[in-house]
Amino acid sequence: MHINTILEERKAVIDTALRYFLPDETEYPSSIHRALHYSVFAGGKRIRPILALLTAELFSPDWEKVIPPACAMELIHTYSLIHDDLPAMDNDDYRRGRLTSHKVFGEALAVLAGDALLTLAFEILAGVKEKYNGYASSYWNDVTAEVKLKIIFEIAEAAGVNGMIGGQVVDLESEGKSITAETLDYIERHKTGALITASVRLGALISGAGRQDLSRLTKYADLLGSAFQIVDDLLDIEGDEEKMGKAKGMDAKNRKPTCVSLYGLDGAKKRREELYNLALKELDDFGDKADVLRELTRFILYRDY
Repeated sequence: MHINTILEERKAVIDTALRYFLPDETEYPSSIHRALHYSVFAGGKRIRPILALLTAELFSPDWEKVIPPACAMELIHTYSLIHDDLPAMDNDDYRRGRLTSHKVFGEALAVLAGDALLTLAFEILAGVKEKYNGYASSYWNDVTAEVKLKIIFEIAEAAGVNGMIGGQVVDLESEGKSITAETLDYIERHKTGALITASVRLGALISGAGRQDLSRLTKYADLLGSAFQIVDDLLDIEGDEEKMGKAKGMDAKNRKPTCVSLYGLDGAKKRREELYNLALKELDDFGDKADVLRELTRFILYRDY
């Protein structure tokens, strides 16, 4: 099956679940619920939740029990995008070809929409069956409280100052400055890579991966996460604006430090290739079972939008 078909099928599964977990747009106060739906269903590829599902498949045919926490990851990712777009951050008017949340609903509601998605994510992760008994998932019954607590901790850490937020802070503070390779590596691994790694690890943990397999997959995800940020840097220069739904050249305009600004265009592409090959090597021991994950890795790192 072609990777695009797999992505479409899994994205449809995730979207169905997200519509269940989100409050209805008409529910009072409807303004915030409209804002949530606007950003969550703005055309995202669902890379993080799909990574979680495909990782789970390496160890168990019951990948559906990963859907609730995978959706939580997408909500956290979406909240980060809403806040990234704000005037105080990247000040973007468009994302995925649509006006950004604060341009449609105002800055105050955009901030609250991001906050609401973050808190809803942890509500889902807590896994209270009585709250979500209308959405059938073995996550509610088969995942132990111990594993759920571990996942909650890991995701909180990945989204916080030791992960995504820490990376965003260093990214902001580095604007207009010359930075070292070590600082750039920190930004790549934390700002973007932390949620990628958490997505892969939650799929493995829920599906019963052993210590050695979890270690391999963590290394794979760390490499993928760093390369993911490099791809974003490259797309800001060479991407298709129509497909991306946003303007190119924003990194240079905002004087952001990137792999391209530090190593040049060819150097950044070489670094992406190195990380891609290293990531694939970490999947060797999984044999043919990891073929779809390999295809997804190539799709992620060589996409044009």
